[in-house]
Amino acid sequence: MLASDSASMSAWHVRCMLLVVLLGAGLLRLAALDEVPPGLHQDEAVNAWNAYCLLHTGRDQAGVSWPIFYTRALGENRSTLFMYTLLPFQALAGMNTWTMRLPAALAGLLTVGLLYHVGRRLFGPATGLAAAALLAINPTHIQLTRWGHEAALNPLLTLAPLAALLWAGLPGSDRDATPRPRRAALAGLLTGLCCYGYPAVRLFLPAFLAASAAVTWRSWYALLTARGGRRTLVAYVLTLAATAGPLAAMHVLHPEAIGKRGQTTWIWSPDDPPATRVAKVLARHASHFAPDFLFAAGDADETAWTVPFGLLPWYYAPLLALGVGVCVARWRRSPAVRLLLVGVVLFPVGDALNWHISLHALRSTAGLWPLVLLAALGLTATLGALARRRLRASLAVAVIGLLAIIVPQTVAVLQAYFQARARQLPVYYGTHTDLVSACAWLRPRLSDVDAVICFAAGPNPGYTPYIVMLVALGHDPHAWHTEPREVDTTGAWDHYRRYGRFYFVDGAARAAVLAELRANDRPDRVVIFARPDQDAYGPPAASIRTPTGEPAVLIYDCRL
Repeated sequence: MLASDSASMSAWHVRCMLLVVLLGAGLLRLAALDEVPPGLHQDEAVNAWNAYCLLHTGRDQAGVSWPIFYTRALGENRSTLFMYTLLPFQALAGMNTWTMRLPAALAGLLTVGLLYHVGRRLFGPATGLAAAALLAINPTHIQLTRWGHEAALNPLLTLAPLAALLWAGLPGSDRDATPRPRRAALAGLLTGLCCYGYPAVRLFLPAFLAASAAVTWRSWYALLTARGGRRTLVAYVLTLAATAGPLAAMHVLHPEAIGKRGQTTWIWSPDDPPATRVAKVLARHASHFAPDFLFAAGDADETAWTVPFGLLPWYYAPLLALGVGVCVARWRRSPAVRLLLVGVVLFPVGDALNWHISLHALRSTAGLWPLVLLAALGLTATLGALARRRLRASLAVAVIGLLAIIVPQTVAVLQAYFQARARQLPVYYGTHTDLVSACAWLRPRLSDVDAVICFAAGPNPGYTPYIVMLVALGHDPHAWHTEPREVDTTGAWDHYRRYGRFYFVDGAARAAVLAELRANDRPDRVVIFARPDQDAYGPPAASIRTPTGEPAVLIYDCRL
């Protein structure tokens, strides 16, 4: 145990402080969950819709029965684990904003508690509490776990295998532990299942486990000679292979299918030689440690990230430096320290291979918890040193000064996320807030409508209003699998022109649909969602306006 935790902490005090941390973490992740973030991101919608189709028909939106390795969504093939976590929530409360985001929020809360457990096992209760508290108020983790994207599970899926490994008595901690074969079997099973999450997890987790074993090889070698050690190791390896093995085989044998999206975004060019490709990967990996990404700018994608804020608040900088100092001093004699530093060095692995408009925050969060734990170690080591030297005045000044820094910056980021962000037009349109509001107007009238015509173009090439309308209007999954559909799958994204009575067309294509409806020899009620710069169809029945008061969607209720 590190010196920073040498002063004993009563179990009662620890439980009380941890409870306060968890309550705060829950409040920050659950308050106004259906309103913040605003609208409905299309990545949230596609997860919710595929889960809803599975729940009611046993098939995803592409018609595949209970997919395991990937599910087709928006033109890419994405991981399935998050989709399955939605099923019990939808079974209990239907498909809505709460049920698509609540699993992420609860996973975030669980990660806070789990980081306390891992920090305590590795470095003592004070470091565990500090790590849990830092993660509870960490802006990246808060916004990550408040929306229904599969990356929301990243920190949990990379931390839980380590917690399970320590629980099974496998190497990693500085303290001796009794190997437990049955627990090891469960740990291997859990680790393999975690690999079915977001692709960044599949990169970070194997790299972290392999590198951790390499820097603690003496402990693993000693395990083979310990009583029950060999059976424990075999149990872990066998269940890990049984669960992760099929997934690994799929990546090797069918990379064009399971990695469809990733293969279109490699950071290297097709004609780059291997040495150039490696250099580009290493350069992108190293760029994540630059202060600009870590503490200033972060991700440039406004629809998924609060800009301009870094992956970490800037007060992490001195804490991380102090943590590195502790680790360097204890590297030789502490397996826990070596394991932690491996996690810090590897934290960007999930974002090292693929292009993005900037460094990708969501992919990087697979390695978020090592950074938080390192900062907590630096904090408790420093405060512990002051306490041991009886420098109570300095200790008080340090604590007050730290709070004076943490509180204002946390408040500033939370205000930007909870208040200012919803008023930003790129976020408003990027999260389909306008279309969700239009669907709210349409839903009580939908039973009397014969056709709905919606705009097809949006703020980006991957704009897909069809998936948002499916969720916002609570479409029938059985109808989805039987009604006529028209979709263009030739590009990087699937663009639906029609499903059932819903059309997604602009310009001449819209005029052609209207002409077809007029020619069907029956009186039709048609609702049209149009942008202000598109053709008018008489006085609008309603107008959806942006936060600045400008019209975003004009709704026409027409009789043909």
